[in-house]
Amino acid sequence: MKRIILISGLVLFILPCILCADVEFLTEKEYKDLSKTQRLKYWEDLENELAMWQQRDSQAQEEIEKVTNLIEELKAKKSEMTTRRDNLYNEIIASAGKTLSDVQRIHEKIKEYKNKVNNYQKLSNKELYRRRKDVESFTEGYWEFRENKLTNLPEFDNAFQELDRSIRKLSKDLIAARPKYYEDDYVVVKNDYLSKISGYDHIYNDPKKWGIIYRANRDKIKDPDLIYIDQILKIPRGLPTSWKVYRGEYLSKISAYPEIYNNALKWPVIYNANKDQIKDPDLIYPNQILRIPRD
Repeated sequence: MKRIILISGLVLFILPCILCADVEFLTEKEYKDLSKTQRLKYWEDLENELAMWQQRDSQAQEEIEKVTNLIEELKAKKSEMTTRRDNLYNEIIASAGKTLSDVQRIHEKIKEYKNKVNNYQKLSNKELYRRRKDVESFTEGYWEFRENKLTNLPEFDNAFQELDRSIRKLSKDLIAARPKYYEDDYVVVKNDYLSKISGYDHIYNDPKKWGIIYRANRDKIKDPDLIYIDQILKIPRGLPTSWKVYRGEYLSKISAYPEIYNNALKWPVIYNANKDQIKDPDLIYPNQILRIPRD
């Protein structure tokens, strides 16, 4: 009897720890209070529960073995696919006349472009536009670089999708940063003259507007009929909000310029905006800087 109680004690304390059983385990005192029939029934329930868990354990072991075999098969297939991918990858690089070193340089260029884009994005609109030549050169260089066949390798997809978006946004930011009035540069080439330059589509598409170019470059053009190869001319864009007076100018003449109001009769607008420095509207002086009101 003592042996039975000892064994029952072990069962009572060990089985609940290893089995999430449906049997309600009894304490030693509860077990002692059972009748013989009840004890036999209790032991039968324990044996049935144990048999059930042994069966489930056996099934689980079979499943583990199946899954383990499947994992090994998948590992073998993965290794085979990796080898095929690497071989194909090397074939693609070789067909482009490139090497793995060239691929590494692509990675380095990606980092370089990302860093530059981040630096440009931190600039104020004013500073960004001031550095527009650098930005334009940078974006042009990027799109030329994108023509490299290696940039289309799958491993670069995410990086270049992100960079493409960033470069396009940078170009839009540069346009948005342009002030209402700004100046482009134009380099004079052989057979150029002011009205011809003014007539170019990318300038004003109007030969009659040559005077705008002349007035913006009076510091370097003494005779509008004489310009020289490689001269760098300023090409005004938009409408100026200030005007530097030159010899021979007067308010109605300035007001008549197409880049001002294109109307000589609007000279009082300029006068009223500059009464602090114009005492007599018939007297203005070279090098005065006049404010030009804009609505």
